[in-house]
Amino acid sequence: MTQYLDPAYWSWASGGPNGGTLLEEGAEAILAYLVQRLEGGGCEVVEAHAIVHDKDERQVWSDVSKQIVIEPKPEHIHAVIKFAGRAKSAPIARLGDLLGVEPQYVEKPGRGRYAYDNMLSYLTHAKYADKYQYAPSEVATVRGPEYLGVDAARREAWLKGRAHVKKKRVAEDFEDMRERVLQGEITRHQIMLTDELFDIYSRHSREIDDALSAYGQRRAYRAAAKLRAGDFATQVVFIHGDAGVGKTRFAQDFITTAIASAKAHGQRWQLYRAATANPLDDWHGEEVMLLDDLRACAMDANDWLLLLDPYNASPAKARYKNKGEVAPRLIVVTATIEPVEFFFYARQKGNVDEALDQFIRRLASVVKVFREDDILRYRVQRIGKIEPYEWHKCELESYHHTQGVVGNLYHRQIAPRYELTYGPESSSDHCADGAVTELMVGLAEFNDDMQLLEATPEQLSAYHDELMADMEEAS
Repeated sequence: MTQYLDPAYWSWASGGPNGGTLLEEGAEAILAYLVQRLEGGGCEVVEAHAIVHDKDERQVWSDVSKQIVIEPKPEHIHAVIKFAGRAKSAPIARLGDLLGVEPQYVEKPGRGRYAYDNMLSYLTHAKYADKYQYAPSEVATVRGPEYLGVDAARREAWLKGRAHVKKKRVAEDFEDMRERVLQGEITRHQIMLTDELFDIYSRHSREIDDALSAYGQRRAYRAAAKLRAGDFATQVVFIHGDAGVGKTRFAQDFITTAIASAKAHGQRWQLYRAATANPLDDWHGEEVMLLDDLRACAMDANDWLLLLDPYNASPAKARYKNKGEVAPRLIVVTATIEPVEFFFYARQKGNVDEALDQFIRRLASVVKVFREDDILRYRVQRIGKIEPYEWHKCELESYHHTQGVVGNLYHRQIAPRYELTYGPESSSDHCADGAVTELMVGLAEFNDDMQLLEATPEQLSAYHDELMADMEEAS
């Protein structure tokens, strides 16, 4: 039998002057009274054990935070009672009347030789590792052998039974989890960080991996179709600055704000962090791609051009299997050098005789992170068509700094020279929040099918904090 320790749930407690007080006197006093009522009704009790659970937790919906939260479960009693035989017991409805609770809170043991044993083990949650573990000494015994002795004799077997309980639960939850993966409600990141999900994954890794891959492919193809239809364009943001100045932190702030804004509008954007080698190997259709400190030589020049194209989805090379179509909503690149120099190096890899302009024109914004008077500043530049200007690459510092004829001769005859027609058409310095806001305005302009800037500041703040916590835990 299971019931809350609330007089409203007990017929004898709500009707009598001492009932409410008895419910506060602990498991032994309550159990002794229940046995007395059963025996007064003609039943013969040979064993009776009970415990008050006061440290259990449950999931409930919070109207304040608008999400599922964990809260303490109300105090309740679990009692296991054994009769001398079927004839010395009573039907469920009659037992409910004698105990003073509704019949649905009284349960007979299931089939099998271990049914009663399982009931005894549940008093302390011995077989349920994910539940609070109560001490055997907290279990009161009114009839039969003391529970401490029962626990001592059965504890080893009960602990071994945890695996069976977990296996049974996993089997029951697997199909639900697989369906939620196919709907994009559960990510690989969540699986690896959540004990319950990982338990299921560890036993069904192949099926879950297939579901993750299938969802990723579908997401990628649907995004490519929207890109071709003109519903959105890929925003490419290039963030540069000295090593250790805070480029990655700022990139994470911008990305989490973007994902939070999408979430506020019912869109589940996910982040993909590219590896420094074979950067697209593990991409599975995530809407946001972070290329953090990726070297220009990590991909061929043509691959860079295809990946950064704001308006077209193209296949991308991967080590084991090429990606069908790549069409993220947002690509963020961080580097220690400015974009023109970065793509000068990228242009050197691969047999692509493409103007340097073709790389720069694919950028939506460039952010320079720097310190000014010991304060971090963020210079946001929007890239567009500008008056042509020349860019020189000087590989020899001695020539680069030499004045006069020798230096000029080097620039004319040795150093690569490019005429660029794309570059910063506007520039403004901000604090971190101001820079994120300006980039979010740009992101909203690139996503006509979503109103990304309509999320309330409270929504963005809550989602931002949640996502930053997840990203830091993953790191």
